[in-house]
Amino acid sequence: MNIALGKIDLTDALAVWRRNSRVYLRLWKTELVAPIIEPIFTFFAFGFGVGALVSAQVEGLSYLSFVGAGVLAFTVLMRTVFEMTYGAYFRMVYQSTYDAILATPVNAESLAFGEILWATTKGAIDCLFILPLIVVFGSATSLLTPLAIIPLIFGCLYLGALGLAITAKVHEIDYFNIFFALFFSTLFICGAWFPIENLPAWLQVVAYVLPTTAVIDLTRACLNGLFSTRHIYEAIYLLIVSLLLLEWALRSVRKRMVI
Repeated sequence: MNIALGKIDLTDALAVWRRNSRVYLRLWKTELVAPIIEPIFTFFAFGFGVGALVSAQVEGLSYLSFVGAGVLAFTVLMRTVFEMTYGAYFRMVYQSTYDAILATPVNAESLAFGEILWATTKGAIDCLFILPLIVVFGSATSLLTPLAIIPLIFGCLYLGALGLAITAKVHEIDYFNIFFALFFSTLFICGAWFPIENLPAWLQVVAYVLPTTAVIDLTRACLNGLFSTRHIYEAIYLLIVSLLLLEWALRSVRKRMVI
């Protein structure tokens, strides 16, 4: 069996990345409005609003410190998902960007990887702008805070691959409503806003299977410097899931775009 990841030409993938980055540089002012405004209001709503109702510590942290990872991950990951669903769909279907790129020597796997690489980069850019807000609001208490970008990059990678794989299967844009209903629903059980241990036992199992849980938990560990053995297993799990979804995304784009 041929492995799609082995067909990637990094030079071609970077060419796709550069194409998207040039578009971003023309629109960077409007692109940065949402990732800066959204976490501020989310902090006021959850960190101070809900936090005022939570007097006890949550996993040894104040609620404001606990929820910081959720605010950061929610904003960064959501932007990546939108880029690889609606954004990719418009380039694939309405703008025929993918057709134009595939008319050159760039193959489908390099195109798909370049798109996912750009979505991950975009998430990393947003992370760099949001991290200072996390510090200002007092949700980051560790010198290891800058390392939070690492699990978030892998989170963007896995969700970017998942989003593009789904996009390659979608033939009517309204079907994204089903995907986003599932995506936003799972965010409530991934430990972003409250500890997973508060959930029923069967739902805890579901939560730990979701890679987003590992992303948020690893991000929280970086922000607060509280690491444990489970974080090693979470990192390995996140890496494996990312590779599997990358393979699926590359195969899906080839099946959709190449006759």
